[in-house]
Amino acid sequence: MVTLTAPYVSGFLAFRETPFLLEALQRLETSQTTLVPQVVFVDGNGLFHYREFGVACHLGVLSGIPCVGVAKNLLQVQGASPKLRCFELMCNVSFLLLIRTKIYIFC
Repeated sequence: MVTLTAPYVSGFLAFRETPFLLEALQRLETSQTTLVPQVVFVDGNGLFHYREFGVACHLGVLSGIPCVGVAKNLLQVQGASPKLRCFELMCNVSFLLLIRTKIYIFC
């Protein structure tokens, strides 16, 4: 359990949560070397972010592990289809993952 001191600001989740996620991955790598993940699913966006670099991208770059952002809410992104708004969860491509690996989870 961690205590977050920074307030939530839409679009800036990475600056609030990445340090704690990175620390958890580093502790896992140190204490349980056989359990280091090959990919990490992150509660937040990856490339499907208005700056095209969400929390999943931040964590992937800093950890060196491929990350996929799983967003509960779609951000307002230029060129995004309004039809996508009906999905509750969306996985989006992030660090070290190819476009063809992009998947949507339909609810």
